[in-house]
Amino acid sequence: MRIKIACATDDEKELSRDHFGSAKVYLIYELDFETGQTRFLEKIENTTEEERGHGDPLKAKGVSELMKGMHVLVGLTMGPNIARIRKKFVPVISRKKDIEETLKRLHGKLANIKSEIEKATGEDKSVIIIT
Repeated sequence: MRIKIACATDDEKELSRDHFGSAKVYLIYELDFETGQTRFLEKIENTTEEERGHGDPLKAKGVSELMKGMHVLVGLTMGPNIARIRKKFVPVISRKKDIEETLKRLHGKLANIKSEIEKATGEDKSVIIIT
């Protein structure tokens, strides 16, 4: 099984300090569950509209469209739209800013992530925390 992971960042080295949907770019990785290998795929610019208010559903829809094909969204923080995001993606909150370190620590949560991905479409995915 292979999954796609999106990491929210502003500088391409550390996770963005702002909410996931407010990051400047998303670094996309593929993780192979069988080999445990993670490889960089691409960088996606955040082209979504600015939030009109805290928890703007149109912002959530824009981020969701931009993240189409992803399984896991990784950030330091998730905003109030996390309730909407959890229907489609597994949200991972990292306590480490460094993206490489976060990806290494993500490996310790693979069983949890796989279990959440396998939930039925529309069923809320649990938030996974990496310390």
